[in-house]
Amino acid sequence: MASISEDQHSFNVSFTGPNQCIRLMINLSFLCSFILISISTFAQADESNSNLSNTSLSLVVANSKAWKPFSYIDDNGQPSGLLIDLWNEFGNANHIQITFLLTDWEESIDLVRQGKADVHAGLLWSSQRSAFFDFGNNLAKLDGQLFVNKSLLNLDVSTIIETETLGVIKGSYEDTFIQAAYPDAKLERFDNNEQMVSAALKNKINVFIADFQVANFYLYTAKQQNAFSPIQHLYTASVKPAVAKGNSHLLDFIKSGFNKVDSATFDRVQRKWLHVETVYPNYLLPLMVLTALSMVSFYVFQLKRTVSHRTRELNKANEELKLLAGSDPLTGIANRRFYMNELEQQMPSKKGSLTLLIFDVDKFKAVNDEYGHHIGDQVLQAVVYRVNSVLNSRATFGRIGGEEFSIFDVGLSLSQAKCLATQIQNHISATKFQTDIGEIAISVSLGGVHSEALCVGSSTLMQQADLLMYKAKQQGRNRCEFEIVKTAQ
Repeated sequence: MASISEDQHSFNVSFTGPNQCIRLMINLSFLCSFILISISTFAQADESNSNLSNTSLSLVVANSKAWKPFSYIDDNGQPSGLLIDLWNEFGNANHIQITFLLTDWEESIDLVRQGKADVHAGLLWSSQRSAFFDFGNNLAKLDGQLFVNKSLLNLDVSTIIETETLGVIKGSYEDTFIQAAYPDAKLERFDNNEQMVSAALKNKINVFIADFQVANFYLYTAKQQNAFSPIQHLYTASVKPAVAKGNSHLLDFIKSGFNKVDSATFDRVQRKWLHVETVYPNYLLPLMVLTALSMVSFYVFQLKRTVSHRTRELNKANEELKLLAGSDPLTGIANRRFYMNELEQQMPSKKGSLTLLIFDVDKFKAVNDEYGHHIGDQVLQAVVYRVNSVLNSRATFGRIGGEEFSIFDVGLSLSQAKCLATQIQNHISATKFQTDIGEIAISVSLGGVHSEALCVGSSTLMQQADLLMYKAKQQGRNRCEFEIVKTAQ
């Protein structure tokens, strides 16, 4: 029996009998077990939190070193591109450090599979890749296209694929895509896009498959945008970050982390790389003022050299972005905004004559209605190719509407201008166009104006050429109407 006595807040406890002792020992055993389990649980939770913290402190991100404008190494040896900027914004939003590993495309994928990188900056999903990777948020869209040398545009797609060697990037989405779609196609694989486009421009291959935005960027920066044309749209897909299969903890972290990057930031990065933006260093003006005030010749020399180098880089980047943003995605020629801006800039400095032509494809709506927009796109691409074959290097060629095109050239005589207009109109209707559904006869109606007057504005020329084009349509289509503009209006 237990007796308890209390004396000035102290207790004396005595137990008698074996049953009471056993019961006390059992209770103490349960209490110790509960304490040990609690300590173990807290330790595991603390270890899990520590692992999350370690994961979120830094990420090693792999991608291609030659995938402009999405990911590449710039002239200073630094990672650059749309995806690089997005991952840096991810790091800022989540307070973590991002380290980039940029290499050849297939190697960048292997780095993640082998655990040498935490995440791939951006991949297109495929069933083959889903066996090794789990994919996250949509970061950008890509359009896969089949590009061919202009000498092959008169051939249909199936003939080209059967007879030509196709260039692809080793380990890329388009590599596996073309193998599945055309298992008998002969492929030549390159380590990166820069190597492949360079080989194409050196006539080592006549056909290659690439993302439209990427190929267009390299062709324009090489100033050979008319050497190859996209003739077949293959796919449209989204670029997503990818982690090794089963790493759900990291994937959840990346998904939630990109959700913290606001839409305005995404839009700003997209505009930076897919549209023209003139961005000058914030410190340029202070440095220039300091240069003007400084009397130390060595410092002045070093500063001028630095400013000159940065300016060249800036001009080069802006020129590349201008070419990319100024092109029509379907045909590769100038889009309406770029074309009208070039024409407007030409007018004040015009020396001698200016010839302006406007034409559109006759009954193009019927082609789309009967055969579908896919065939209509092929017709527009083939029309552009035929027109480019008769233009000189001075001419500016643009798509200003759905099936409407315009050309301007300076320095032509009146007879040369008329000859050019007639040549374009006849060259298009001379032979039928090859498409996926067979041959299609196409004609255009063309209006042209020729101006010797320096004071005639671009809007006047456009309006008069447009009226002449509609006059050609009213008189039966497949014809050319041409006039001389003598005075300004």
